[in-house]
Amino acid sequence: MNNKFIPIISVFMTISLIVFVTLQFYWLKGYYVALDQEFSNKVYSVLESTSDNIAKLETDKVLNEKYPNLRNYILANKNKPSLTTIQQIEDSGTQKSITYYRNIIETQQVPISKLGDTLKLTTMYKDDARYKVKKDTVKREILTPQISQDIESGDYQMAEFAKITGTNLPINKRVDTKKLDSIIIKELRMKGINSEFGYGIYDSNNKLTSVANKIFKEKKDSNTYSYPLFTDDKDHTLYTLALIFPKKEYSLAMNNWPMLLGTFLSLLTILGIYIISINYMMRQKKLAEVKTDFINNMSHEFKTPLATISVATDSLANDKIATNPDKVKYYSNLIKQENLRMKKQVENVLNMSKLERNEVKLFLKETNVRELIKKTTESFGLIVAQRNGILTQNFHADKYQFKIDEFHISNMLVNLLDNANKYSPETPEIKIETRNEGNFYVIEVSDKGMGMETQNKTKIFEKFFREETGNIHNVKGQGLGLSYVKKIVELHKGQIIVESQKDKGSRFIIKLPMN
Repeated sequence: MNNKFIPIISVFMTISLIVFVTLQFYWLKGYYVALDQEFSNKVYSVLESTSDNIAKLETDKVLNEKYPNLRNYILANKNKPSLTTIQQIEDSGTQKSITYYRNIIETQQVPISKLGDTLKLTTMYKDDARYKVKKDTVKREILTPQISQDIESGDYQMAEFAKITGTNLPINKRVDTKKLDSIIIKELRMKGINSEFGYGIYDSNNKLTSVANKIFKEKKDSNTYSYPLFTDDKDHTLYTLALIFPKKEYSLAMNNWPMLLGTFLSLLTILGIYIISINYMMRQKKLAEVKTDFINNMSHEFKTPLATISVATDSLANDKIATNPDKVKYYSNLIKQENLRMKKQVENVLNMSKLERNEVKLFLKETNVRELIKKTTESFGLIVAQRNGILTQNFHADKYQFKIDEFHISNMLVNLLDNANKYSPETPEIKIETRNEGNFYVIEVSDKGMGMETQNKTKIFEKFFREETGNIHNVKGQGLGLSYVKKIVELHKGQIIVESQKDKGSRFIIKLPMN
């Protein structure tokens, strides 16, 4: 992918994500509004049912408890309703049908207290029937004597409706708190509402009466659902039953958690994919830049020895030099040295490639690690000495005989020492120390060079990474050394720690297990 397209793709992905998240939140808002409306409808249905049940309980209490003979007295003093008959004849093929119904409604106001409170009792009598006769049997007279007799002797079905208009009765005399609580709970459960609730009753002046539970008294300022409880003879509201649900949002969320959880997880998934994708593209962009730098550095690294070999070869072709054995030997060694230098560069790249593919196998054998470090340090000391530097050795480890891969550990040390030398701008001061920590053999390589920025302490082990120092070629290398070091340490089941301060130097601590 062309690097210039990565920012464009990132912008479009970001816009798409914002639009998607916005639509999801808009949908969630609409879904919540629908849930809230459904909840409100259920609550108002509960209030209506509760109001009817409380009114019926009050009527039954008057009829059956306070005035046990009132019902019988009313029924005994009722006048029989007069006969009301409506007849209808309909053609139906070869038959005619006679349909009739009779009804009468009686209303009585019965006083139940000296303060003017009354019981309004409404009684409806109803009787209906349908008869079918043949067309030729009914001519001018619609009703036959038999049908007329049946209609006259029909039994009435009676329905009673009672309502108390207790304008002067106190609310605590009309409503039993325990029964009210049980009725509300029952009605709420029937509607599938299990949320904590509070209830209270307001009078006609919108003042809270004594009928209210603890929750309502504490949180009466919450969103309230109200419905008329009792009315007077003109259907004006006397009292209002109110409900509150302090944990309504939690209840709605719990009742709909599969949908909400699915939506939330989908949002997280999309967000995670977005972050991973952007991060991956940025890493690819960075990797492409680093690889470009790597190629430039490799070109530089190969250009110098090739130029040197070219000059040495031309010199050897000169007759004056060809006849001088010392000069021939000098230029031959120079060609060999530069050739080995290029070979080392190629081997570094190939070794990293093998490490990435996990193709490197360690050849572990019992080794005197102190002697190995001594030899490696002494050989590298000559390079440091060319810059008038100092390479100090301090061996404090008492146990130093254990299994390692000599070749890779030696290369690891060379890489660390080479870094310490390259990143020391002036006279290098390098120190290598060893010690035992429990079952670990610890190797420390420290210098007093340029150090590094804090944010780069974890990046230095990435392949091709090189800290910016102004000029890309001011410190030679491909950015593979420390990556190689970390891989080798990890293959030995060890760990590597870096401590560094800008312009004060760096210290690399390697811990190798001795088992």
